[in-house]
Amino acid sequence: MRYSPILTFPDAAQQATVWIRELSELLGCEQRVAYEVLRTILHGVRDRLSVDDNAKVGNDLPMMLRGLYFEAWDPMKSQGHDDLHDLPALINAALPRSIVSDAELFPKVLKLFEARLPRKRSNKLDIALRLCATTATIGNQLTSVTLNKPPSAA
Repeated sequence: MRYSPILTFPDAAQQATVWIRELSELLGCEQRVAYEVLRTILHGVRDRLSVDDNAKVGNDLPMMLRGLYFEAWDPMKSQGHDDLHDLPALINAALPRSIVSDAELFPKVLKLFEARLPRKRSNKLDIALRLCATTATIGNQLTSVTLNKPPSAA
């Protein structure tokens, strides 16, 4: 019996290129920066999930992004539990400095995943992306309130 893949390797590479190009356009940055953003976010999520949940997330990603997701991952060193509370801060600390200032970074990444994987996102990946997007939105609202706060009476 011969194995006949649905996608050829060039097709899978083209699919990944489309993801990077779209993210680049959403973020208004170069494609190499968009690649680094996507890689950093995927690795941040991966490093916070259990082995079982990582398998589910990886299964939902396109082939080349699945490879990016699992790049340099050692399941034996996995935390073994889902600890997402500090995920947004960890990802922000690892992102390229040129992109961290974009207050809409996480909502834009979530928009990409919603458009590209409308019904196929893993529950844990969806939770992680929404947590980051929500945290970014709340942080922006707090910063806006703080900056617009009238001086206190002495």
